[in-house]
Amino acid sequence: MNTSYKSKTKTSTENHRSYFDWGCNMQVIRKGNGNIAMTESELARFFGVTWMKLNHRLQTLMKFPNQHPDERSAGEEEVIINGQLKGYAPLYPLPIIIALSFLLESTEAHLFRKYVCERLQKPASVVTPVFLLGNTNN
Repeated sequence: MNTSYKSKTKTSTENHRSYFDWGCNMQVIRKGNGNIAMTESELARFFGVTWMKLNHRLQTLMKFPNQHPDERSAGEEEVIINGQLKGYAPLYPLPIIIALSFLLESTEAHLFRKYVCERLQKPASVVTPVFLLGNTNN
């Protein structure tokens, strides 16, 4: 039986965020609905590095004033152990995740950088709006 102690309230970030994971053949998969935000433990697992290495790079990123405040944090997620609230884990948004991939050296970070660059180079579908002016009862 799968038992989850995570709260399922509408204010919980668990219901309103997405995160990255690896699929078969080391393909990046987006899981969840909403904006992408990941905790430190999810980031360490995703990039295949130790928590210590990841945390050092995160601290380096947070020291730089180049980022807009909205790019630094995506809120917090409740940490529940044995059914009790133990604290909150910060969530890091997509700009931080992308920046981290360029600071970390691992196969996973290399593949993620490659994925991001491919997505940026892929042409976006463009919808051309058509405006009808005047009498359209013809």
